[in-house]
Amino acid sequence: MDWILHPAWQCALQIAGLVLCLYLFLTLKREAAQERARAQGQRQALDEGQQALQKALGQLESQLRHLEEKAEQLVEPPPAASGLNINKRSQVVRMHRRGEAPGQIAAALSLPEGEVELLLKIEKAATGGA
Repeated sequence: MDWILHPAWQCALQIAGLVLCLYLFLTLKREAAQERARAQGQRQALDEGQQALQKALGQLESQLRHLEEKAEQLVEPPPAASGLNINKRSQVVRMHRRGEAPGQIAAALSLPEGEVELLLKIEKAATGGA
């Protein structure tokens, strides 16, 4: 037990403890530097991604403005005018009563044959099917 109390051993143990502390300190510094470098790389990747997103957003905004300008230039077409008026309806009915076929009536009045047939059905329903 004398060797524990000897000053040389105490000094050697203190030196070993200091060396161990220095080793742990340097290891901690190295790990911190590695983590800092890794974090810097991640930050740089995020910045690049953010810049790419901002660029894409700018392009989309530009396309949107372009499409809005085109939409403003478009003119709405006028509503389709009905080719049938009351006068033509009465002509269809009058010609049918004279015995003309729907095809002849359509050709004479420049109307689609389906429209003439529809008018005749409506007229038949309105007069009670007679």
